[in-house]
Amino acid sequence: MATFTAISNKTQNRTAMKKVLDYVMQDYKTVYNGVKLVSGQNCIPNSAYSEFMTTKNQYGKASGVFFKQYVQSFKPNTATPEIIHQIGIETAKYFDGFEVVVATHIDRDH
Repeated sequence: MATFTAISNKTQNRTAMKKVLDYVMQDYKTVYNGVKLVSGQNCIPNSAYSEFMTTKNQYGKASGVFFKQYVQSFKPNTATPEIIHQIGIETAKYFDGFEVVVATHIDRDH
């Protein structure tokens, strides 16, 4: 069984957003069998921070909510990291029209 949880990020600013992006995309958390399990929807993960900020500035939203963070967790040994990553990509489609980074962590069993 999988869970889908919204993370409450009380600090909403450009620094907090950058820290979250840097954290979720760390190689030791996302590289599995030589493949980095990080994808972008409407953005390129390596430049997501600057893309997110460009979009916020373009629409006059350079304050307020900077990002939302969600976590999908799976019971150990129910699916491969590649399948779980694909599920993350499919889940991101529910956020159509938004810039989304999907990062699958392999450093824990869940």
